[in-house]
Amino acid sequence: MAWDMVIGLEVHVQLKTKSKIFSPDPHEFGAPANSLAGPVTLGLPGVLPVLNEEVLRLAVLAGLALDCKIAEVSHFDRKHYFYPDLPKGYQISQYDQPYAVGGQVSFQKKGDASPTTIRIHRIHMEEDAGKLLHAVQNKSYVDLNRAGVPLIEIVSEPDLRNSDDAYAYLQTLRNILRSAGVSECSMEQGSLRCDANVSVRPTAEHPFGTRVEIKNLNSFKAVKAAIEYEAARQEELISSGGKVIQSTVLWDADH
Repeated sequence: MAWDMVIGLEVHVQLKTKSKIFSPDPHEFGAPANSLAGPVTLGLPGVLPVLNEEVLRLAVLAGLALDCKIAEVSHFDRKHYFYPDLPKGYQISQYDQPYAVGGQVSFQKKGDASPTTIRIHRIHMEEDAGKLLHAVQNKSYVDLNRAGVPLIEIVSEPDLRNSDDAYAYLQTLRNILRSAGVSECSMEQGSLRCDANVSVRPTAEHPFGTRVEIKNLNSFKAVKAAIEYEAARQEELISSGGKVIQSTVLWDADH
């Protein structure tokens, strides 16, 4: 039986600034652990976040490069969750009024006369979290250098139908953002990361199935492999009489 795959991607892009989104702390890859985390980054009592003007400029530039509509009114929200690498206990993000909506990414597939176009649902600005380092002897360490680094999150519509198209979409998106001077878009350094939402259905005429979100994919190869594995898992589960449960999972390429 040929199943119809439905894929939507959430792409997190670190903007190419010298300082963080709400503080003057430097933004530099490879610095010694916890050397770039000042009072605002740490969320100490009495500090006040102030938006970095260059973050807004680059974010708007990214939206225009992706043919989005830039909102006249936009605001930030607090996304509360508790995690060791989130020093404030919440993330400053955008929820119901993102700064950019709509837009599209088009790419040419080999053998096709017309381009494939994937719609963009929204882009919003937010701050990055820190990084957990899982070391030996069952110990984990927290590096807060990345906390507060400016991000845009580019959320596609569920228009992708196979892993090859997801790969091509990501490559095209990276090329556009690099050409616009918005970001280095280096998956190796973490300045471009991807979450994939995957579901399957018997045919294209059926309603969307239950999606599973695969978090923090850090290479094009991993995105393609994770999508294919999760789709096959769901197909086998449904075919055997099981039911897909909406969930969030991590991808381990070694297992």
